[in-house]
Amino acid sequence: AAGGALEPSGAVLVVAMYNGIGLATVRGSGTNGYVSRNLAHVSATRSAQLKAGVKDSGAGGLHNMERAGDRPKRANPEILLHNRKREVEAKCLRLQEGLEGQGVPDDEVERRVGELRSQLLARLPAAAASGGRGDAAAAPSGRTGETHADAASKERETNALKEALGISSAYVGGSAFDREAQEREKAERQARRDAEEAERASLLAELEREQAREERQRAKEARRRDKEERRAEKKRQKKSRGSD
Repeated sequence: AAGGALEPSGAVLVVAMYNGIGLATVRGSGTNGYVSRNLAHVSATRSAQLKAGVKDSGAGGLHNMERAGDRPKRANPEILLHNRKREVEAKCLRLQEGLEGQGVPDDEVERRVGELRSQLLARLPAAAASGGRGDAAAAPSGRTGETHADAASKERETNALKEALGISSAYVGGSAFDREAQEREKAERQARRDAEEAERASLLAELEREQAREERQRAKEARRRDKEERRAEKKRQKKSRGSD
């Protein structure tokens, strides 16, 4: 690109612009001379998504969208189990190739490979019996290069940290900045406290009624004993008068 300016004589002075941004040189511009993407720009698609999120979820829609995007991806237990089975088959194949290279008969090769496969498969956690959580718990620790194995390891570390810090498993990251969510949680806590207080008051009232009932029963028993004692005393007096 080029720009032009008229000299006093009327001739056109051609000035080359640097990288098409209207500068003859990068010097003094405060930039590195490269045209970079504006990271603060919000595209029309993203703007429409944000507006839809705010419209659907109210004032907390933006926070809900941001939290949904920041949530870590959960490991797929089926893929983890599939990867473990692949490792088992790889070990069996290596054993088979080694035995065949040693000239072992085919029947013996199949038997030993079958035994190894059975042993390795027996060590795998049952995903169906554990609801898919067994594979995540048995996934290798540390970075393995497998997306789902790393996600399972990260999930295990996060759960251990939450348990150590006493963080609820229902906690959602970023919810502290959502005023509506905080108000709802506050109202729910107050409702639970009110329900507990009402239940406690009901139990105390029932206890007081039971104590009053026991007091009346004890008083009734005491009156009955006094009456029986008076009757017995009257009988003794009559007997003593009759003997005289």
